[in-house]
Amino acid sequence: MGRKKEEMKRIHHKKMKKAKEKVKMYIKKEITYSQLNKLAKKFLEKRIKSERSEKISK
Repeated sequence: MGRKKEEMKRIHHKKMKKAKEKVKMYIKKEITYSQLNKLAKKFLEKRIKSERSEKISK
């Protein structure tokens, strides 16, 4: 049972890494918004939200 959990962690980590790379590419204008996957869009929303809160707090 432990092996399955480790495998799922690897898969999840790989998906997160790819999504974060896609967000970086989107910010550099290398890809469009429609080319982002669901997880990448979620990371992008979190990033925009945190940037807004930083501006408000200053």
